[in-house]
Amino acid sequence: NLIRLGSTGHGIHMYENDKYYVMLELEFPFYEEILVRPDQHRPGMVHLDFENCSFNSFTSDTLLDYRCYLHRGNLHTWIQGILTEICSQEVRGEYEWFNLRYKRTQDCHNIYAESPSRTFSISIKPSITIVFEDSVWHAVPGYMPGPKRSNNFTFMMIDLHEELERFGNGSNLIKDAVILVKALCESKALCKITYDHLISTAIQVVEEDMFEQYTLQNAFIAVLATLIDDMENNQLTYFCNPDLNLLSHFQPQVLKDYINKLDSAYNTLKTYPYQYNLSYERCSEHFT
Repeated sequence: NLIRLGSTGHGIHMYENDKYYVMLELEFPFYEEILVRPDQHRPGMVHLDFENCSFNSFTSDTLLDYRCYLHRGNLHTWIQGILTEICSQEVRGEYEWFNLRYKRTQDCHNIYAESPSRTFSISIKPSITIVFEDSVWHAVPGYMPGPKRSNNFTFMMIDLHEELERFGNGSNLIKDAVILVKALCESKALCKITYDHLISTAIQVVEEDMFEQYTLQNAFIAVLATLIDDMENNQLTYFCNPDLNLLSHFQPQVLKDYINKLDSAYNTLKTYPYQYNLSYERCSEHFT
């Protein structure tokens, strides 16, 4: 199955953004029997043990190691082979033909489609359906610093359905606020701040007692302030996995630089609601 992710799945896709995100859901037979083993050195990350599962020779020879652990690199190599073959041909869109090009990044597979009139890309993240504590989750391949011997076996657990529901409780108000914060980050060249960070931040804001009384300016300032606070504490947890810190990939100097830029913007923008003669140009310069 393909499930829309990020800005596409959460209804916060920017109008001029031609990059789309999907999750490729892989469901193994007897996936309920996959053992989910927490990584002792990487809080919030897990290993997937297929020892108790029934699987064929392809799975054992191609995807698993000698312990029956799912090998993240092998999984990516298998998917890369399939997508590379697909991208060796032209495909027809509604009105024209597109040339496809494939590129793999660390834990993502990217397809670029180009026609005479349009170029867009689709970023694909694979996920494994698992059961953990009697609930269905998705295990997404992800790197996190730690001992080399277990580097190739780390997965991040996400509950996408719960995420969509809790983010959706904020309706269009929180969607518009996140779009504004994302535009602010992009205008400041803060490219390491992704929708994953902003959605977990936004869910915190949606669940505040006062949220139902917020205007868009209140929601925007609240999301921005919460993001800054979490970055200053170097702890932005995934909303349903308190052990998983979404800032673990930030180097200290990069984090400090991001905080300074966001804090400077926050101190200026929080005064704007009280400046009644503020021009559109003055305000928009923070978002373009």
